[in-house]
Amino acid sequence: MEQLDFPTENPIWSQLPTEEQKQSEQNPAIGTVNRSIFWTVMLLALLILGGITMLISKGAIAMAAAVPVPVTVQATTIKTTRFRLYPGISRADNASPVAVNQLDGTLSNLVITKTVSLPVVGNVTVTLKAGQNTAVTTTGLTTDLAGLSSDSATFGGQAVNSNTNGNAFEIDAQSATLNNVTINAPYMIANSMTLPGLTLSVK
Repeated sequence: MEQLDFPTENPIWSQLPTEEQKQSEQNPAIGTVNRSIFWTVMLLALLILGGITMLISKGAIAMAAAVPVPVTVQATTIKTTRFRLYPGISRADNASPVAVNQLDGTLSNLVITKTVSLPVVGNVTVTLKAGQNTAVTTTGLTTDLAGLSSDSATFGGQAVNSNTNGNAFEIDAQSATLNNVTINAPYMIANSMTLPGLTLSVK
């Protein structure tokens, strides 16, 4: 009988994956974190963030600001170089009627407060203060006014127009000064704002 020779080099069955290979392919690869690199990057990011916050608090740079709403805004004095007031719908919910105010100017002793309800903790009040010594400056500050009170208000170059820019009526002034102001704002945003002496507290 003729003897059959089977190839011994690289047989087909030797190329099939073993149980250990199958198991290693099924298990996801688990990476490791280099702690020295992680903490170096984290420390650098915190230093940069702290530096930016310090520059904003000293008024060295301005920031675009969108304040979490609704908020209560208080200021000892608001002085504007451009004042515009007209009726509208709040952008907070696109439903509530408000008076929309737009201005460029300065705010002295600015205090912005917001109270939120958190599970377990309860009510938490976040307070932002700025402009105690050097006034806060802002451009393009747009505020939806649900309520506003002021001890006194003075307007210069005031004009009342109807059917302006699609609004039923609009009040414009070249300048305005409001003293001891309290504003309830469901929506507030600014193109730019400097915040000298910025402090933030949570209670």
